[in-house]
Amino acid sequence: MSLRKLLAYLVLIFALSWSLQFAVIARVGDLESPDAAPWLLATMSVPALVTLAFVLLDKSLRPAFAWKPAWRMLPLMLVAVLIPTLIAFGVVAVVEATGWGASGWFDFGQSGVTISGGPWVLGKGAQAWPLFLANVAATGGAFAVMNGLVAMGEEAGWRGLLQGQLIDRLGTARGIVLLGLIWSFWHLPSLLAGYNFPQHPVLGALVIFPIELVAMSFFLGWLTLKSGSFWAAAVAHGAGNSIEEGVVSNLHLTVPQLYEDLLRMGFTVLFGLVFWALLRRRSNSSTSA
Repeated sequence: MSLRKLLAYLVLIFALSWSLQFAVIARVGDLESPDAAPWLLATMSVPALVTLAFVLLDKSLRPAFAWKPAWRMLPLMLVAVLIPTLIAFGVVAVVEATGWGASGWFDFGQSGVTISGGPWVLGKGAQAWPLFLANVAATGGAFAVMNGLVAMGEEAGWRGLLQGQLIDRLGTARGIVLLGLIWSFWHLPSLLAGYNFPQHPVLGALVIFPIELVAMSFFLGWLTLKSGSFWAAAVAHGAGNSIEEGVVSNLHLTVPQLYEDLLRMGFTVLFGLVFWALLRRRSNSSTSA
């Protein structure tokens, strides 16, 4: 894709997406309201729709569109669900260990866990650790796939096409960093309106979220490059929007919300560094070969 076409691609995605975000802010106001959901779903579909339009109109882009499923992506689906789940329970563990709050869903004990809230596939109530872990795995996987179908609207564009274009121009690390920043600022109108960070929207929109999404982009980028398609990244994105968000958002805090937001960012950065290292090693191996 030429630079001119790449810029046109991004301008079109941002123009359509921001227009929808400004419209829902003006019409609905509260982005957490059920009335906002159709608008937000439409916004999430924009990157995929623009990508499909470009791929259909330009045959030279079709080989660069990383969409084809492959058997090798199936084990990566487990990793796609595991990392957001570990981030979620890592945040819960630190919050409870430091006395910053407690989970509204779980009461942890030596012999097991009592689940009092949330939609869990294997039910609620007192569960021994093996059953609880199986419950988390089953629930996390189910909701990751369901939400991944929605996240596909973003990932077909971000990881399916744009990632490869940016890596070709800038190299793996710089390309993924830029992709993470683009992905973050694509959310800007909603974030500044209080979505995700209602208590500190400017700090969230301009600092916390960009750092998180750059770090997460190394994870999703690794999944995409390893599998050859965006499907595993869509499932990971879905896991972040479902089990990770659900578990973390149901913490009852005794400290300001900023503590939780920074803690979640810290765990995300930690995993981002792991996958940055894996990508760097992969890049070095490819170069030496």
